[in-house]
Amino acid sequence: MQVRAAKSGVGQYIHGLVEALLPEAPTDRFVLYCSPQNVRNYRFQAPNYEARVWGLPEKARTLRLLYEYSFLPSELARCGYDLFHGLSNFLPPRKVTRYVVSIHDLAYYVHPERCPWLRRQYWYAMTRRTVEVADAIITGSQASRRDIEHFFPATRGRIRVIPDAAHHRFRKLEVPREQTHLPALGIDFPYILFVGTLEPGKNVERVIRAFDAIADRFPRHHLVVAGDRGWLYQGIYEAAAQARAASRIHLIGHQVDEVVVELMNFCELFVFPSLYEGFGLPPLEAMACGAPVITSKVSSLPEVVGDAALLVDPLETEEIAAAMERVLSDELLRRQMCEKGLERSRQFSWKNCARETLRVYQTVLGIS
Repeated sequence: MQVRAAKSGVGQYIHGLVEALLPEAPTDRFVLYCSPQNVRNYRFQAPNYEARVWGLPEKARTLRLLYEYSFLPSELARCGYDLFHGLSNFLPPRKVTRYVVSIHDLAYYVHPERCPWLRRQYWYAMTRRTVEVADAIITGSQASRRDIEHFFPATRGRIRVIPDAAHHRFRKLEVPREQTHLPALGIDFPYILFVGTLEPGKNVERVIRAFDAIADRFPRHHLVVAGDRGWLYQGIYEAAAQARAASRIHLIGHQVDEVVVELMNFCELFVFPSLYEGFGLPPLEAMACGAPVITSKVSSLPEVVGDAALLVDPLETEEIAAAMERVLSDELLRRQMCEKGLERSRQFSWKNCARETLRVYQTVLGIS
């Protein structure tokens, strides 16, 4: 296995899957190849597991990628692994063993405007080669499967849909807000929450404009936006600065998992109107924490939330604002959404994900 992702959505997938795989296959040996920067995110105490630091520092992006393409196939061949699982969308260009890949989404095909041209060309080239050499492809939703088959018809019959899950840390907390990290962040007000990478596809600008449209009717409420800067994020900061309610909009950057759980537990509402998701983990995590959720009616998101969330057209700011106002104005609706969300989140588990992933390995290895 190889991981580049830090604890983003893909990083949460890697952490949840690997942690669940180890006890499910105690006689198998798992080696996770990590960069020097992200190895700390994937340390598990298990006799059948090794987190191996390999490759160049992440800040040397171009050199690091060239190094991986040149030397990772030889490393895999030298170690004699039975199977290699590319956990973050891509596989080595040269095939030296059996290959499984997790393709989380094809956002750069479905919405090419979401990312810069040069990065998009790199992803196109890597994805084409990845699907050529993959023995099996794992993806998290039927919507993502349809996208992969649409752009790469030759993948039909090689794709297995295995849903993600919220990690067990995402749960209802039994402590008051005063005993969390929120007071230290200055969060002592009722708030609407967004969690995700700050980039155009997450639709944060419309979240800001929707909040600004209802801010006068909810003068005590604030908007809290948590997440790393991605690409083309400048418009998000500009929208926040230009809003009438700018003093009540807080971009608090990346937060560790423990703080994200606390943020989700104490928010009045979680809003995630993404333009496209291969699975859409944040709404599921928020529901597992007991938060009412508003999300998009597009891509995989309806599959994930079922009838436990309010669905909106992510391109309609007025519709997002109306949904916010509806939930904040109706205490009974909020309670019903919280209960439905908790029940919905229990239908997904990393144990099931791990067991289904092991079945894919066994099929590829011809032992099932």
